[in-house]
Amino acid sequence: MKQETALKLLKAGENVFLTGSAGAGKTYTLNQYINYLKARKVPVAITASTGIAATHMNGMTIHTWAGIGIKDALGEDELKRMKERKYLKEHLENAQVLIIDEISMLHAKQLNLVNKVLKFFKESEEPFGGIQVIVAGDFFQLPPVGKNEERNRDKFCFMSDAWVEAKFRVCYLTEQHRQGNDYLNDILNAIRSQSINAQHLQALQATRQQDIGEIFTRLYTHNMDVDTINFKHLNEIENEGRQFEAVCDGNDKLIETLKSSVRAPENLTLKKNAKVMFVKNNFDVGYINGSLGEVVGFEEDDDFG
Repeated sequence: MKQETALKLLKAGENVFLTGSAGAGKTYTLNQYINYLKARKVPVAITASTGIAATHMNGMTIHTWAGIGIKDALGEDELKRMKERKYLKEHLENAQVLIIDEISMLHAKQLNLVNKVLKFFKESEEPFGGIQVIVAGDFFQLPPVGKNEERNRDKFCFMSDAWVEAKFRVCYLTEQHRQGNDYLNDILNAIRSQSINAQHLQALQATRQQDIGEIFTRLYTHNMDVDTINFKHLNEIENEGRQFEAVCDGNDKLIETLKSSVRAPENLTLKKNAKVMFVKNNFDVGYINGSLGEVVGFEEDDDFG
C-alpha cells in the first residue's frame, strides 16, 4: 500500500494498523496525519509503547497517558480514583484520536486496559470509547516483555480482545523511501524476513574493524550485566561522586509495593560527566521517561535533603 492510500484511510477516521519494513515511511505517514489533525484543532494523543520511542514522536508512553502504569488489571474502584485525577480526566475525556507507536512491544493486557480506561472515561461501550485509534509498528521487531511462563499468543496485542473490537484496517506500506545506505536497508529487511545470505554476513563482518569511539549504547539481556557495565564506566570517571539515598516514610507494605515498581535504585551514585537516563516522566519540568542526558554539575538544595 502507498502512503497516500494509508493517509486517506486515516483521514476517513478508520482505526488503522500502520505497518511495513524499515524505510517504508510509517513515521512519516503518522506525522503527516498528526499535522493534518493539528491544523484542524482535533485533539490527538501521541504515544508509544516505550519512553525512547515516545521522545522520537514528541509524545509520552501509552502507560502514562492512559494512567495504567505497569498494571495488568484495573478494578472499578481504581477507575473511579483515576477519574478524580484532573490531569487524566481532562485529556482522556477530550481525546478524539489516539496514536500508539511501536505497538509490537505493547502487551495484550495493556491494550485491553487502555480500551477499558477509555470506555470508562468516555462513558461508552464502543471500542476505545468511540475514538479513532491508530497503532503503528512492525511485529517482526521486538515483542512485548511478558512473564517466563507466558505463551507468545498471550502476549502479542493483536491477540487481545481490544484489537478484535477495534477492527483495525491493516495498512502495509510497501514502497521504500529511506535515503542513504540502501544496502544496509537491504540487510535489515533480510534479517526481518529471515532471508539473510552470505553476502549480507560478509558486509556485516567487514564493519568489525571500524572505530566507533568509546561512547555508544550496549544492549544486554540481563539487568545484572547492565549494572556491571554502568558501574565500570562510572568508576572510570575521575570526578568526585555524590551519593543520593531515597527517603521512605509510610506504610511498610505500600513502600515495598512502590519500590518494586520504581526502576531507580534506592542508593544512587552520580558524578559530573556521567551519562544518565530518566526512568520516570515529569511533564512539569519537561523530563520524559527514556530521555538521555549528562550530569553537568550539582547544586545544593535543602528541599532534597
